[in-house]
Amino acid sequence: MMKKMMKKMMKKIISILLVAAMLTLSGCSGNPQPTMEELMAEVNAEHQTVERFEGDLSPYLREPAESIEFDRLTLFPEAKAEYQPEKLLTFEQAKEDIDFVFHVFHDTYGLYDYFGGDEAFSQAKQSALQQCESAETLTCEFLVQSLVQNLSFVKDGHFSIAQQSAAPRICPFFYREVAFVKTEEGYQSEDGKQVESVEGYEDLDQLFHRSISPEGELVYYPVVLKEVEDASLQGTYQNNEPLVVRYQGGETQTLTAESFEMYDEALPERTVTEEVEGIPVLRLQFFDSQGSRERREFLEDHADAPVQIIDLRTNGGGFWQDAQSVMMDYVGQAVPTNSVEVDAWTGNYQDEQDQFAENEKLLIVLTGKYTASAAEQFVDAIHNVENVLIVGENTNGCILTAAGSSYLPNSNAPMVLGANLVHVFPGEGFFEELRGLYPDIWAPAGEAEELVIKLVEQLNR
Repeated sequence: MMKKMMKKMMKKIISILLVAAMLTLSGCSGNPQPTMEELMAEVNAEHQTVERFEGDLSPYLREPAESIEFDRLTLFPEAKAEYQPEKLLTFEQAKEDIDFVFHVFHDTYGLYDYFGGDEAFSQAKQSALQQCESAETLTCEFLVQSLVQNLSFVKDGHFSIAQQSAAPRICPFFYREVAFVKTEEGYQSEDGKQVESVEGYEDLDQLFHRSISPEGELVYYPVVLKEVEDASLQGTYQNNEPLVVRYQGGETQTLTAESFEMYDEALPERTVTEEVEGIPVLRLQFFDSQGSRERREFLEDHADAPVQIIDLRTNGGGFWQDAQSVMMDYVGQAVPTNSVEVDAWTGNYQDEQDQFAENEKLLIVLTGKYTASAAEQFVDAIHNVENVLIVGENTNGCILTAAGSSYLPNSNAPMVLGANLVHVFPGEGFFEELRGLYPDIWAPAGEAEELVIKLVEQLNR
């Protein structure tokens, strides 16, 4: 115990010293840039302060159930027909679908009690039944909308019915009209105006984030996280909240947010390998065994490359064992996550040693709001590897539970729902469901690769 406490203390001390050194570098006029070694010393120190979860798991465990109708370890029946939103249902058919949904929640869902148990789910069920019974036109779409609306308290990124999520995602909105520099006194514009305050934000460190200018310089931009109700994130979304920046001396400046559009460019294959500006880039759209030979041959051919990029911006998940395989290819060893995977029904979990794996080369991991599930587990684990730089947007926030699928018996609406395994993360700041994991350097996902390559060129001069 004493050894672990000393380790935590040393990590904090190292982090403080390195951050102080970086602030000293930035405290001069203009925007002096650190070396890549100095930047990575700071990022490494930040990553090392993340401790694997050690706490009370009881809030995430299931209370013993009096009766179980569905076997949570078996697959549910496949859909009898294609889901048709405008198909009409009788109330009896809708009731059977509603009964099915809530039976599955009760009998299979590990976080049933965490999200309110019988009281919360019974209220939701009764409300859905009443809405469907009083509907003038009871369609499959109406049924789905009613279920999604009444189950909005289930803050689980995996849960959806007919591809409609019950809870909104938290997305980043960038304010990049003015680039800022972090100094010992706080934040200042590149032309030297010291920020006194920003209207509505007491903690400026929660607003200003390390980023990259169009020229490839390390700067700070305000980034505001907002809920986007459309969980599909298929459109372009606006944040009309202006930022009023007050400078010392009384001058004010109003900044406007850029629109948010999720980067989800489809790859021609699940695994794509290429070189960009001489840097080997591995693009992974899904974690499975497909393309594993191509990936390993590519990495062997570029084993001496001082900088490598893993692009997870369009990776929606897959299988954790295959994500671990990619980790092994890069790091040469298995690396644990900072989260604890616990069986909510039994309380069983695997106790793994907290570690920080050595890695001499610079590994850049690109993330976006599409980065989800097993890809987020990878990003979580990669925090425990030396010289890793995570660049892009906060991830999807879809890893609290694993995912299973079923179909409603009459509407044939597909339903994705977690099962018994729950991931418990350290602290409130590291990960939050629907918000995801933070990058080390913030950049709109569609620009992240181009910008970080410019940054590498700048800092390696």
